[in-house]
Amino acid sequence: MKLLLKKWLQSTVFCIAALFFTASLSPAQDLSYEKGADAYAKKDYRTAVKYLRESVEKKPNAHAYYLLGYAYYKLNNHPESMRAFKEAYNLDPSVSPMPGKQ
Repeated sequence: MKLLLKKWLQSTVFCIAALFFTASLSPAQDLSYEKGADAYAKKDYRTAVKYLRESVEKKPNAHAYYLLGYAYYKLNNHPESMRAFKEAYNLDPSVSPMPGKQ
């Protein structure tokens, strides 16, 4: 039951985040971000990391860093995941994955 609740919560958070990200960025703004978000949605986390890193290298963006953090997390690369989350928080504290930091 606990595992099911955790999976449901993760899925819900991702769906809300995906809606927020796609609403805040148009496809014309950053094709790398769009490709990264699409790859993440398809659970192709390695490809997501590739495109999201490309996106933040072009122009640092809190939303791209946030999704990059989750992609790294899904690949069990926790140090890079935390680094990406911290970058997201530094750019925009309102997109922090940390409780109480919103």
